[in-house]
Amino acid sequence: MSGKPVFTTFEAAKLCHVSPLSIINWVNAGRLAAFRTPGGHRRIRREDLVLFMRDNGLPLPDELKQGSGRRKLLIVDDEIGVRKLLADHFTGLSKDQYEVATAGDGFEAGRLTATFRPDVVILDLLMPGFDGFEVCKTIKADPVSASTLVVVLTDPTTPEAAARILECGAARCFTKPVDPAEVSAFVETEITQQGGAKRRRGRPART
Repeated sequence: MSGKPVFTTFEAAKLCHVSPLSIINWVNAGRLAAFRTPGGHRRIRREDLVLFMRDNGLPLPDELKQGSGRRKLLIVDDEIGVRKLLADHFTGLSKDQYEVATAGDGFEAGRLTATFRPDVVILDLLMPGFDGFEVCKTIKADPVSASTLVVVLTDPTTPEAAARILECGAARCFTKPVDPAEVSAFVETEITQQGGAKRRRGRPART
């Protein structure tokens, strides 16, 4: 199961050394985040299972330790200078916090969202072809990526577009030229708040 982004309840139970019924009960109680496939089957994202196990004192098996140390960040912008500016800033942060990938258009962003599985997407709103609106909608419509934090970059002349992208599920819009430090500070705050919300769901009884 090494490297899998999503687990069944049976696979999650095996990793936690509990019964599948315990996993189902934790999901139903809102203690372990999960989603349902179109066929109605429960699925658990890798990062949600890792967070749950750490919060509840369950030992992480080796297959979950691998690749779980850094957050994945995808930067999407058709301007190479913007991509490099943000990529250099995030990769230069202390403790090697981010694994960074970049895309120059919406089509490449869609491919990387499916294969790279980013935790955070920094997205240029106005790109030729498959624009930021479509990319954001695609991310938020997929149960596997719906919880991805989407931060948008906009031109100062597009306030209506900025309001519209927030309705599509983006967390915030930053006006270009962007300050990388301001963007990373916002990302860190949002991730911390998301983690705190999950931790407040409660702790299960040991089985």
